[in-house]
Amino acid sequence: MDATTLKEIEETLAQLTLEEKISLLAGKDFWRTVPLPEKQIPSIKVSDGPSGARGDTFSGGQKAAFFPSGILMGATFNPELAYETGELLSEEVRAKSASVLLAPTACCHRSPLGGRNFESYSEDPLLSGKMASGYIRGVQSRGIAATMKHFVANEQETWRLYVDETIDETTLREIYLKPFEIAMREGQPWAIMTAYNIINGVHCDSHPLTLKQVLRGEWNYEGLVMSDWFGCNSMVESLLAGLDLEMPGPARKRPIKEFVEAAEKDESVRKAIDDSARRILTLIAKVGKWKDMTPEAPEYSRNDPETGKLIRRAGGEGTVLLKNEGKTLPLQPGSLKKVAFIGPNAKATVAGGGGSANLEPNYLTQPYETFVTAIKEINGDIEVPWVQGCIIDRWVPNIDVEGGFCRVGGPDSEAGLFLEWFRGYEATGEPVATTVFKTSNAFLWDSRPTSISPSEEFSVRFSGQISVPEDGKYNISLSTITASKLYLNGELLIDNWDFKERGNLMMNVGSEEVVKTIELKKGEWYPILVHNSSIWPKDSPRDPPMEEIGALGIRLGVAPVYDNAVLIAEAADAVKDADAVVIVVGLNNEWESESYDRSDTKLPNNQDDLIEEIAKVNQNVIVVNQSGAPVDMPWAENSNVKAIVQAWYAGQEAGHVIADVLLGKQNPSGKLPLTFPIKVQDNPSYLYFPGRDQKVEYTEKLMVGYRYYDTENVQTRFPFGYGLSYSTFSIGEPSLSTAELTEGQTFTANVDVSNTSNVAGAEVVQLYVKRPASTSSIKRPVKELKGFKKVHLGTGETATANITVDDKSLGIWSTEAGKWVVEAGDYEVLIGTSSVQDELKPAGKITVKAAWSWI
Repeated sequence: MDATTLKEIEETLAQLTLEEKISLLAGKDFWRTVPLPEKQIPSIKVSDGPSGARGDTFSGGQKAAFFPSGILMGATFNPELAYETGELLSEEVRAKSASVLLAPTACCHRSPLGGRNFESYSEDPLLSGKMASGYIRGVQSRGIAATMKHFVANEQETWRLYVDETIDETTLREIYLKPFEIAMREGQPWAIMTAYNIINGVHCDSHPLTLKQVLRGEWNYEGLVMSDWFGCNSMVESLLAGLDLEMPGPARKRPIKEFVEAAEKDESVRKAIDDSARRILTLIAKVGKWKDMTPEAPEYSRNDPETGKLIRRAGGEGTVLLKNEGKTLPLQPGSLKKVAFIGPNAKATVAGGGGSANLEPNYLTQPYETFVTAIKEINGDIEVPWVQGCIIDRWVPNIDVEGGFCRVGGPDSEAGLFLEWFRGYEATGEPVATTVFKTSNAFLWDSRPTSISPSEEFSVRFSGQISVPEDGKYNISLSTITASKLYLNGELLIDNWDFKERGNLMMNVGSEEVVKTIELKKGEWYPILVHNSSIWPKDSPRDPPMEEIGALGIRLGVAPVYDNAVLIAEAADAVKDADAVVIVVGLNNEWESESYDRSDTKLPNNQDDLIEEIAKVNQNVIVVNQSGAPVDMPWAENSNVKAIVQAWYAGQEAGHVIADVLLGKQNPSGKLPLTFPIKVQDNPSYLYFPGRDQKVEYTEKLMVGYRYYDTENVQTRFPFGYGLSYSTFSIGEPSLSTAELTEGQTFTANVDVSNTSNVAGAEVVQLYVKRPASTSSIKRPVKELKGFKKVHLGTGETATANITVDDKSLGIWSTEAGKWVVEAGDYEVLIGTSSVQDELKPAGKITVKAAWSWI
């Protein structure tokens, strides 16, 4: 930022009254900062999130590009690709008239059960930090601020607003702060978002160690720090720790009158107010909005073809080929007559996980349709039958609005459901506002008309007409945040007015799903209406933030009743004569989401049974798994399961990505950014996740992920860093640029990588370090990832991978000294293509003759 702008910021700050400065320290509304027009200070808008720019409407808003989830990007081991993704994400943010993107999520995976694992990159802090850094630099290269989150140690969703985590300082610094430190140094994000959780008794938004000592002090961070939404827990304490902005607005913990009184009594508070106000003004300038009082433009959807191409390419780079016996993949359509395509996700559009990472996609692609189109272009005579196999819905699916089974007013009217807002609890009279929703999942926490105060009585009607494709029994479901009733054909079907239990829907504030089963007939249109009032049921657990903002929420589901045992039997019978069977299984945004964790790592709803039954009758089974975290694979060693593809969540191009990989249009080059244990009980955090009585101890300390499995020799299903390819590679003998390291120096490992096949591909060279015996009081891993390089090679091509490691990468935190220390001794450097010890090649030893330390 130029000197003139810096001077103008100081001049503007000097002109502000104390009240005006304080007004800047909390949001204006859900997604905007407070403007001061008379002082030429504009409001800037923020937008979720990690998988794309959703805009200012949580559900039913403008469409946006749906990018791959963080875990898939982590599997690419390619920070340059993260940079490219960030560049295009910045354009998406601009299309939503926003200036700040609430991403990336840089937290490490502590447990495979973490509900939000899909959103972040890895169990390893180095990989997480490098990927986050690339993403941040890409976003900010085009003038949009990235917001790295959630600072810090946000590894679980259970009790997320108030779980108290006991973490020793060494573990906190070396595992959970480390990705933020790396990205801070290499990416320099313009904003940081604090986490909800408590660490060692103190909320993250006011934590003196992480915020004041480390972030503001040791790292000298001068950017903006904002709270997670409703995650500001104090007025003065959070300010003095370094939290600049309470979100969302209007202020809850930072009322102007009380803040003024506190400032008038304490000079340190006044100085902190100035510092935070300055940082907010600086961010406004960084994103190009300084003194720009132009009215906010309407949001729009870019739907840019080049963005789609990048998403598709990234999907292939992050897809991990876990098994490929007999070169089953890629499929050779010319030699096949019949390929069965089955499974619960085969015809599903599984793009990402749930929560704030979700959005209204420009489009979605499903595996079966894209596969059929692609394979028939090669062999028009091939048969590709589809069989359901089983259903994996956690809740009754949303009404199929886009499929033509839901209309605002009948068969010839607009597709969707009609939402009307009313004053009063009864939803009668003239509506205050109306809109048409293209989904039956209406989370109304940010769309209440501004003319209705959250403190007054109000209600909505959500109505339309539905039809069904076949005669039969159907489940109709309802979940809401507040009191509601559902009417079908004018008759009360579900009374949810005085519900008592809350479930996982709508960020854990929705009621438990209520389901009724009735007979419906094809060709008939059934009027459906939900009356949802702002009354909070008296015996139901309340949610103060949602109550304060006047949040409503409605989720309607309609789906036929099914029996998985019958569906599995039908599938097994249908695939007996197929040359190959592709089974697409996994999870979706109902099973992996913000606001709740998984209870186990099993594939839900009989999917393992489906795979095993298919493998009994067909000897050429290919399993494609879509999930954002490890799942059990008890069938992985089955000789009839020839290939396994870990496809993660690839965004709007997920269907194309799966088809590309199966047919060899893309050569999968992903590596596992986390360990797949044989069973969840093998994970080191298992006995202490998510804890008890809203408390959790990080008893595994540094032994997170592969660090534990390698150190304790625990067998895994698939190890960290592992992934196959359609190419074959050979790794030469590695060498080191130096045999000795002193403070301020680096060393480089060099190794030739050759593509020994006739298929172009990419290999990830990984550098691990085994440190000398330590004087540290904490048990240390046998080895740790300290560098990596992805090398793209044509057929028969050889290139040299150069991996440079700086002196600070060898440091460990000494609690005794209160410093980072590089201990004297010999450090063994190992090179390979996964973390498997027996497959790593020694590159040599780096000797540190004299220790050094730093803060």
